[in-house]
Amino acid sequence: MIDGLRLLLDGALASQWLLLVIVGLAAVDALLPVVPSEALIIAAGVGAAAGSQDLLAVVAAASLGAFLGEVASYVLGRGFGSVVRGRLQPGTPRAELFARMQHTLTTRGGLILLTARYIPAGRTVAALAAGAIRFPTARYLAYSAIGATMSAAYVAALGFLGGAAFASDPLVALLVSLGVGTTIGAVAGLVRKRRAGRPEPARPQLRTVAAPVPPRDHWEVLRVGRRPARLARTAIAP
Repeated sequence: MIDGLRLLLDGALASQWLLLVIVGLAAVDALLPVVPSEALIIAAGVGAAAGSQDLLAVVAAASLGAFLGEVASYVLGRGFGSVVRGRLQPGTPRAELFARMQHTLTTRGGLILLTARYIPAGRTVAALAAGAIRFPTARYLAYSAIGATMSAAYVAALGFLGGAAFASDPLVALLVSLGVGTTIGAVAGLVRKRRAGRPEPARPQLRTVAAPVPPRDHWEVLRVGRRPARLARTAIAP
């Protein structure tokens, strides 16, 4: 059975349709996060290490698919943001994540669009939130393209490194790469939860204090020729 899995994996990694499947699955994953595409991208990275695929082509296919799916989520957010917000049950993790994404996008800009993709369902929620608050389209496209390329390169590199380390057995390379990726994701999630649970430090509040204005009877207007008037303090006895 194991030998059969190895043969099936070798055939799939050498398929000429693999890149098209990656584009489609990555797009669906960005739109509906119930369909994971990371496993296929890692497998393609393993195939690139074995010479069955080109690593740059794998990264390009994964980036394109993720970008298309994120843009679709952004468009849905712009058109149906209020509907999406209403369908989220208050108190659920996704509702809290949606509210947090909206707040972060409003206060800190688009950097969250780069980091949210490493949170489960984060990039989909971030795209919907960005569309709902009318985040500038040009800026969103730029952040999405950069983030999609970064995440695709990271996932494909996991598979490539695993395939290079276990070149004699692609199945073991795939399992090891998946395990490493899952561990890194879990650690990142724990760090995020710990940081989110910390109270924000109180910021000092600045108050504007107006200087006292002297009584009007202690000021007189001096005019010199045609020069503009100026105020001068004079000592006027009561």
